[in-house]
Amino acid sequence: MTNHRVQFEIAGHAAMFMRPDTGSTPISYPAPTYSAAKGMFDAVLRLRSVYIKPLKVEICNPVRYERYVTNYHGPLRKPGTNNYQLIATILVDVCYRVYGEVVVKRSTRGSGRNATRERSHLEEHGKAFVDKFYARLNNFQNFYVPCLGWKEFVPSYFGPIREKDAQGRPIQPDATIDETIPSMLYSMWENRELQSVFVQNVRIERGVLCYSKGGHDHAQ
Repeated sequence: MTNHRVQFEIAGHAAMFMRPDTGSTPISYPAPTYSAAKGMFDAVLRLRSVYIKPLKVEICNPVRYERYVTNYHGPLRKPGTNNYQLIATILVDVCYRVYGEVVVKRSTRGSGRNATRERSHLEEHGKAFVDKFYARLNNFQNFYVPCLGWKEFVPSYFGPIREKDAQGRPIQPDATIDETIPSMLYSMWENRELQSVFVQNVRIERGVLCYSKGGHDHAQ
């Protein structure tokens, strides 16, 4: 089957892709996690018979961190207190290009004529999904508002890949970004069960991070 690919661009004033090892004063990864990227794809289009496997992300703005303070009302606050002041280190002025592969789930197994029919079905279904994905993306239609990690960090732009930003500056991966992330959260789900999965020594090379788990990707 032909590999069908989809892609989008997302930009915003703030982003937070939290490193779990940073505890109650969280710090962001420099780029979206696999799960965060998948959630952005799903915001545009999702079907039971198809899933989108994030492949890579291009970091198109310099990585900048800033201190962020907000009131927290969740379960980590001390008993008897109304507010818990949460201090975080977030990303600011971000722009990413995210690429993914459309994978159609197989509905039948067989050989000969049945196998040929199945391949034809997968090909047609994949192409139809891509066409519908871009129709929705180009019209800025979403099932829910995509976010840059935390829900309050909504994008200033989410849509087709642009050559230039609103100020007329070219958009391309920042080739000065070369970094190794010792341990990066890959997904919160494994085999459809809630179980965090991490990948070690994730490389960002010339502004590009490729998603993989042990050298291969897997479906959620």
